[in-house]
Amino acid sequence: MHTVTQIIFNPDHPNLNSAMWIGGEQAYIQEWPLNPEGHPLLHLFSINSSKLLQHVHVPYLPPDMFISVFSTYSASEYFLDQVTYTGDELEWNENILAGCTYVSVTPHAQTSLSPTLTIPISEVNFVETQLAEQDFPAFSFFSSTIPNGVNGIGHLLTHYQLVCQIYSADFPAPYKDILGLSDASGYLFLRKGPASAEAPLDGLFFVQTS
Repeated sequence: MHTVTQIIFNPDHPNLNSAMWIGGEQAYIQEWPLNPEGHPLLHLFSINSSKLLQHVHVPYLPPDMFISVFSTYSASEYFLDQVTYTGDELEWNENILAGCTYVSVTPHAQTSLSPTLTIPISEVNFVETQLAEQDFPAFSFFSSTIPNGVNGIGHLLTHYQLVCQIYSADFPAPYKDILGLSDASGYLFLRKGPASAEAPLDGLFFVQTS
């Protein structure tokens, strides 16, 4: 057994001043990211790391940073293959490096407004939850331990550290398939050290399904 911090979405309490929020039109970014087709990415969530660390122990989360996570999304067209990464080189090049998802990590609290549709903003609450070694967790949580069900990413761990799992069905309706399927999970990783050829991005976000 080990303890993780579960992230509980609370759409009844929108709050941009919290340590973490889901959706909304504001994100910690200067220039809104676009996917390879030139479409604005959807803002999934943002983290004020200093505020978060006052309430939750998140290993390897850098203090005094502002983090926003974005993803390709379509309510009408299939897009899961564009945001998936399972260790495949083609997925790395065409999904991660090409910008189908994007992670902004900045010391500046400046925000920009989304030029596209947004998820209704939700505050989050945190609760400690026990996981057994055989569990396959179907919820959102912070943890430095790679959960069961994540495949093909062992090579990333030299340069990147897991921060959290985000479960698609935790998002408010009608966005419970925000990650392509309602039972899909997204994973936020942050780079441990300086940029390199093997780790060119400050952060990674990608989706896997069971």
